[in-house]
Amino acid sequence: MRMIVPGLLVSLLLIFSTSSPGSAGGDDDSDRRRWCDLPLSSNQTPELAGLKNRALTSIDHFWLGRLEQLGLEPAPEADPETLLRRLHYVITGLPATPEQVESYLADSAPDRWQTRVDQLLADPQFGVHWGRHWLDLVRWAETDSYERDRLKPGAWRYRDWVVNAFNSDMPYDRFLTMQLAGDELDEESLDHHVATGFLHLGIRDDEPADPLQAVFDDLDGMLDTTCRTMLGISMGCARCHDHKGDPIPARDYYRMLSFFEGLKPYKSGGGNGINTGNFVRKLPVDLGTDDFDRSLEDWRRERTERLAEVRHLNEEIRERWGAEALEEARAQLWQGQVLHLDFEQQNLAIAEDRETERGEGYRGQSLQLDQNDRILIDRPVQDDFSISLWFRTEREGAGGNDDLRWFRGTGLVDGEIGGVVADYGISLVGQHICAGVGQPETFIHGPGGMADGQWHHVVFTRERESGDVVLWVDGAQVASATGGKQELSAPEQLSIGRMFPDRHTLQGNIDEVRIWQRVLDGTEVIDLNIGGGALPAHRQLVAERLGKAEGDRLALAIERIGQLERPDRQMVQVLSAQERKDPPTSHIRIRGTASSPGAEVQPGFPEILGGGDAMIQSPRDGDSSGRRLALARWITDPQNPRTARVISNRVWQHLFGAAIVPTPNDFGKLGLPPHDPALLDRVAVELIEQHWSIKGLIRRLVTSSVFKMSSRYDAVADQKDPENRYLWRFRGRRLSAEELRDSVLAVSGNLNRTRGGPGVYPPMPAEVLATSSRPGAAWGHSSAEDSARRSLYIHVKRSLLHPMLLAFDMADTDSSCPVRFNTVQPTQALTMLNSDLTGSQARIFAQRLRDETDSLPTRVNRALFLITQRKPTEERIRDNVAFILELQSEYDLDANQALDVFCLMTFNLNEFIHID
Repeated sequence: MRMIVPGLLVSLLLIFSTSSPGSAGGDDDSDRRRWCDLPLSSNQTPELAGLKNRALTSIDHFWLGRLEQLGLEPAPEADPETLLRRLHYVITGLPATPEQVESYLADSAPDRWQTRVDQLLADPQFGVHWGRHWLDLVRWAETDSYERDRLKPGAWRYRDWVVNAFNSDMPYDRFLTMQLAGDELDEESLDHHVATGFLHLGIRDDEPADPLQAVFDDLDGMLDTTCRTMLGISMGCARCHDHKGDPIPARDYYRMLSFFEGLKPYKSGGGNGINTGNFVRKLPVDLGTDDFDRSLEDWRRERTERLAEVRHLNEEIRERWGAEALEEARAQLWQGQVLHLDFEQQNLAIAEDRETERGEGYRGQSLQLDQNDRILIDRPVQDDFSISLWFRTEREGAGGNDDLRWFRGTGLVDGEIGGVVADYGISLVGQHICAGVGQPETFIHGPGGMADGQWHHVVFTRERESGDVVLWVDGAQVASATGGKQELSAPEQLSIGRMFPDRHTLQGNIDEVRIWQRVLDGTEVIDLNIGGGALPAHRQLVAERLGKAEGDRLALAIERIGQLERPDRQMVQVLSAQERKDPPTSHIRIRGTASSPGAEVQPGFPEILGGGDAMIQSPRDGDSSGRRLALARWITDPQNPRTARVISNRVWQHLFGAAIVPTPNDFGKLGLPPHDPALLDRVAVELIEQHWSIKGLIRRLVTSSVFKMSSRYDAVADQKDPENRYLWRFRGRRLSAEELRDSVLAVSGNLNRTRGGPGVYPPMPAEVLATSSRPGAAWGHSSAEDSARRSLYIHVKRSLLHPMLLAFDMADTDSSCPVRFNTVQPTQALTMLNSDLTGSQARIFAQRLRDETDSLPTRVNRALFLITQRKPTEERIRDNVAFILELQSEYDLDANQALDVFCLMTFNLNEFIHID
């Protein structure tokens, strides 16, 4: 359910709001527009009169100075337990444990508060909590919405990147640059691409009536989210006409949109297909390092050394007894062989030669292909078979590294027929050797890094009786699967060097193609790979002719070769920015209609924010335009005051319950003015002085007197400032949806704090699943342990959101959500009393109490301490013991059932659900 009513309320506030004490200006529109674009104020710290003893930081001086001007008295400092509960929640989103409370209260050091602050900022759960704040702004979800609500492949890596960025305290300017243009920076890593997943989080219609308009809708979502989130400005109104609030002409909107127009479109045709390859790619985990290259070089060196031992013994046999002896030892290997192409001149007569050339081979000459060649042969096998070949190329195969199905690639030995038929083949897909059989389609693939200019040996076997298919690369088994058991009779011919019948030719060399009507075993594959020496007959020959010691030496060398595993470069799927080779010319779109281009525009910045053309420099690799990097550098320029003001306002919002600018996504005319612009500027200056460190800013704010204030009510102050705009007392608040669920799990002792990885699928009520078109396939399944992970890691499916999180006002996933409106509705009480989650966790909580304590009063004491993070009074313990006993006597519950109900009741206490 979308938050419609709060949106209407905000609109009414915007219409009827007037300036108030401390606003950015009077009724003059230009003042309301321009305050946020002026340089940050360097005003001196205000001098205080009667409240100077309350000031702990420079921020306190600005806050208290405004209270003195208004004649307001701040509330006193809160008690230690209240402060500690508040601190734990605002930094980690989790309650303090009794042990953490007791250790803090027992600490008499004068810097105990600072110590606890530093401990919590160093806790990895900090990134989980503050990452959630950021994800609210960027439309975080893992699916596209609309009818099919497709999965966004690899989107969860972006969520993990955000968490890690907060935990590592990545400077905020760098944080923004990575998301807008990480792929355009000079340095490179997997994270540089993962961060750009930010651009692809929006809703996407896979079957729009107008595909071009849908692509521009997608680009509009990127621009709108970027401007609202990073700059606090709404530009969407200028898409169809000049902005009716702020002075933003349509020309400025399309100048800004052009920074994103170079991105490959998510859709370019009709039907319900989307161009996944335009925003999803497979990249190596170690991208930007030489880790894989070094491990591969180590493998090659060790393998060469071991092969040298085998070749030395073979050479000794050859010199003493002739090559015939070695060939006799390999006689078993050639049994069942039905084809051998070594690409010497005499063998080409058996193939259809399409102007093929020969080059240096693995042995002798090889088939050399330049993307216009192939050799066709009649299908030699269709039941059991083994296919062996050597190949070399420096060019990646077709299909990239994202979809490792053999028919997507560049052909090596192939008989692929369109459709689901009984075919088979081997190809190079991106950097991977892939193979497969049809009916049913069965695909296997080997490690990456195959397009490295080195000779590689490939063997693909299929056993009809079992349906087993096995792939060997460079003498090692790398993949296996079980497919169908029928004849593979679809291809009448096989194509060597090209996908059948006439596409995706290899640019490189192929040599020593052999095909058998039987399945080679592992020893035979190794023998083929090393050129002889692995077969039992060969080892016996060496032992007989050179002695047992040499036979044992050969056996050991072969065993060691078999144990060597070629390094596999781990590839992962990433949602990331990908640009067209040449960005299209950008135009104003008349009335926002994509198919109605108007005047041409160049990338540039809005006049309201200083204007000017973008200084664009193409990255050195030439894979993108450099436009987004120019935008990122402009946004994070120290001379751009908006960026620091906007994020400082958000940090204040999350620490104090409300922002200084009440409309955090809109600092313009349609937004509300700041309560205290001088205070906001002071906070922004603190951020910059902390080198854009979010942790540093939080540390400064939570060690201030304003954060430590209690929420005590004062009637006089309430008369002067009924909305508590100027923070004369601390704002209490209800826990957010995620905090509430996570706290239930934490208190029960069942919370799984594991971070990272794909989203999890906690049990979904059958009534919720019934709303899906395919209830049985609508939601995944996770173990009980994984289901108890923090709410951030619940899979976010736009068409099927978690009911508890929905009930407690989780963020809207369709657009940037700067503020969560706390509603009060019956379903919230019903959720806390009747849901499967609270019921099951109450039982687990009760069992925890029975395990940890030995009497009813101690169980009540422990429960209330866990729930409220403060020790209960003796009177309160007695009252709750009496309540439990009454449950037993009046409602015929046994002791365990009564404790279960008591635990459920504690989840519904205001002290649990609210932060004071």
